[in-house]
Amino acid sequence: MRAPFAFTSNAVASQASDALRVVVVSSAPLVRSGLRTILGAFDDLDLTEADPTRLRVLNADVMICDGVLPDVDVPALVLVVDAAGAADALASGARGVLARTAAPRRMHAALHAVAEAEIVIDDAFADHLLRHTRAEVEMIEPLTAREREVLRLLASGLTNKEIAQRLGVTDHTIKFHVNGILGKLGAATRTEAVVEAARRGIIAV
Repeated sequence: MRAPFAFTSNAVASQASDALRVVVVSSAPLVRSGLRTILGAFDDLDLTEADPTRLRVLNADVMICDGVLPDVDVPALVLVVDAAGAADALASGARGVLARTAAPRRMHAALHAVAEAEIVIDDAFADHLLRHTRAEVEMIEPLTAREREVLRLLASGLTNKEIAQRLGVTDHTIKFHVNGILGKLGAATRTEAVVEAARRGIIAV
């Protein structure tokens, strides 16, 4: 999940039309201000901030949250303290989790990844969130071609209903395939299945 990072010292956020629109979300004004200052060093981010209790609709590509994850339809990167917080955030719908102590360049890279419908999990939490690693036992039964197709769509962030519509099958059929994927990968959740598949080299995220 690591990628080359580009860091600039420009402290003014670009307002160009191709800049990534990022909303900094926290109930603490000082935290919002601090994150805006940190992320303001990257000139490809268009930054705004918001209190999670006052959000309804966001005109943004991605949000970075410290604390409560707002119930809005925007991909979210959540900053957490530990693996338990990371698990809770992912279960609540976050697309990415990073430690609050993550370096600015990692936040920057993660925001772009989450905005592109990728899943981001901080290395510090990965071993706790995954029950298996690529080096462990091989899969007893390989994924079928259809299961691989469903897995790739899961990795892109689609719901079971959206996958069913994309493939022209019923929701029940997709649920059946998802259960098969979870069983073969030894995963408890969809997110865990995607990350485990990436660790095994089955898909790229």
